[in-house]
Amino acid sequence: MNIGIISLGCAKNQVDLEEILAYLKKNGFEAVSDPAMADILLVNTCAFIEAAKKESIDAILELLPYKKPVVVTGCLSTRYLNELKKEIPEVALWVPLEDYHDFGKVFQPLVKEKTLTGEIDPTKRVFLSPKREAYLRISDGCDNYCNFCAIPHIRGRFKSVPFDTLKTEIKEFADDGIRSLTVISQDTSMYGRDLGNVSLVDLVKEINKYPSFDFVKLMYLYPDEVPEELIDLFAADSNLTPYFDLPVQHFSDHILKRMGRRGSEQDIIDLISRFRKKVPEAILRTTVMVGFPGETEEDFEELLKQIQEVKFDHLGCFMYCPEEGTPAYNFKDQIPEEVKKARYNAVMKAQKKVSYALNKKRLGKTYKCLITGYDEKTFTYSCVNNIYAPDDIDGEMRLYSKIPLAEGDLVEAKVVNALVYDLEGEVTQVLRKAE
Repeated sequence: MNIGIISLGCAKNQVDLEEILAYLKKNGFEAVSDPAMADILLVNTCAFIEAAKKESIDAILELLPYKKPVVVTGCLSTRYLNELKKEIPEVALWVPLEDYHDFGKVFQPLVKEKTLTGEIDPTKRVFLSPKREAYLRISDGCDNYCNFCAIPHIRGRFKSVPFDTLKTEIKEFADDGIRSLTVISQDTSMYGRDLGNVSLVDLVKEINKYPSFDFVKLMYLYPDEVPEELIDLFAADSNLTPYFDLPVQHFSDHILKRMGRRGSEQDIIDLISRFRKKVPEAILRTTVMVGFPGETEEDFEELLKQIQEVKFDHLGCFMYCPEEGTPAYNFKDQIPEEVKKARYNAVMKAQKKVSYALNKKRLGKTYKCLITGYDEKTFTYSCVNNIYAPDDIDGEMRLYSKIPLAEGDLVEAKVVNALVYDLEGEVTQVLRKAE
């Protein structure tokens, strides 16, 4: 049987779907991208912000005319299960997150031809990322309860993946030829706190036992939980990829406190300073939010000032969106939409200047790059490197080469052109051919 899939949302959501697909494949299903060729259609949804919810619902509605059973998994089916059952009764099956442990039993009524066996195995995946790239999800849920965020209400309390499970996954990734590993969770820096005997540092050391990983990047590090030992580890080991995602959300102490964030503006500045001092080649990415209830013009100006002074390599900006069930939803001093938009535009304008200036400084520098594809229209290769995350949010580096390359080739490339967010490079040598 064929199952058509639509994957929405974050990388953590993608890992859920990859595990589901591995389970279905073990039970005789084949994933297809064309809904017309599918026997059953599956939408893995997101419900983080209003735009994501709309995208998820639109995707469901677009599949209904195919007149095939539609299955909805992911955060939307968890957060709004009862309402959605009433609003879209045409959906054959809603599978909230808490039912994943019993996926076969829940899914069985849609399958008459066979009996589904076994359970979802967190160490088995059908990768949706480009070949040789994978995400390693090290925990689920979150204990931070920021006043704007619905994730704890959807995903529950923080729970680390057992260290032995991750060790098995890491080994299998290496055996499967994965070359680029991106470590993700809702709160990566908290890994192991609930296990008692391991930490994120232990995990990075375990990953580093496998020299076949050319790139290992850490995403979603809650700033006030980053251990000094982690920074020291990256400073001492040149094999580790100096890429760090630190979602600071804001710099104003007033707004950080209202957001329910731990740590102060000075704490954030000090942490960034330590990264830059100990790991000079560090690439720092962050996320900020404008228009949070009560954000004054002074608060916003402080945020803007620090963006210009800190100079993050990559910065994403969100306008605050009230989410049901969160404390900020009921805050009285909401910011008008036109003010949010103006502040968003000001942040992105400032970051454009920062990003372009940093990219120009990279002209002439060489970087290790893993070839992931070729575009016949532009005659350029896509690649993984130290500068960008694999989610396409940061930007990308496109490569020109005088010799043909294959996916999986490891090359050295010199930056020859700097754009606002993207870079163009020229391959100078092949470091390793694909196996």
